[in-house]
Amino acid sequence: MLLYDWQKIYKASDGSVGEIFCIFEMLVNKSVPTHRSDKLYRYSQQDFNGLSFLAHPDVLLYNSYKHSYKEIAAYLATASFRSISDYAATQTTTLELLHLPFADFLVANINDNSLLRIDEETNLVHFLYEEVPEEKH
Repeated sequence: MLLYDWQKIYKASDGSVGEIFCIFEMLVNKSVPTHRSDKLYRYSQQDFNGLSFLAHPDVLLYNSYKHSYKEIAAYLATASFRSISDYAATQTTTLELLHLPFADFLVANINDNSLLRIDEETNLVHFLYEEVPEEKH
């Protein structure tokens, strides 16, 4: 599980989807910069801990080559609206559309994102790599 603060990541990256992915990769792999000119160096001294979560960030990172940086950034942003306490109590990885600010605008972006899916019957946003099985068959 990865706990992160979306606002801190967004601010540190100045909204650049490439930099957002760089920070995400650094957090998941627990990478450290090898020298001062390494692009991770400017982020390595910052604290990105928060109450946003991804249950399976390693699976998202492993499959990241299939998706654009923009889709991954939107996945992280949308996941940041989920409640960590709901996850702790019920293991729920979905997000109710009610919890999305500017829902109409975001729904259009979610429909274009291969990582996210809206269930029209339940009004839940499903995250592709959060619902992976615990064990491989």
